[in-house]
Amino acid sequence: MKSLIGNYVEKLSIDKLKEFGIKNDIHVSDTELEFIFKMIKNDWKDILNDEAPYLDKLKDNVNPIDYEKIKNLVIYYKKRYKGYLF
Repeated sequence: MKSLIGNYVEKLSIDKLKEFGIKNDIHVSDTELEFIFKMIKNDWKDILNDEAPYLDKLKDNVNPIDYEKIKNLVIYYKKRYKGYLF
């Protein structure tokens, strides 16, 4: 499963990330979007292992309303696919 996620992250574009956000009622600024995109691209493996430090970084760099939405999505998908990740 991690290799599938790695392949997806490798092909992920900032536009696809923005579309995903909009579909989930997340409307971040371009600066916030760039921060999220770089974090995913650079740290996705670590985020899968322990998202807490990255959620803390995110909290400092994204508006509070969208931060809560993103945090809820991270928790939802991590629980949903937990059996496949480890």
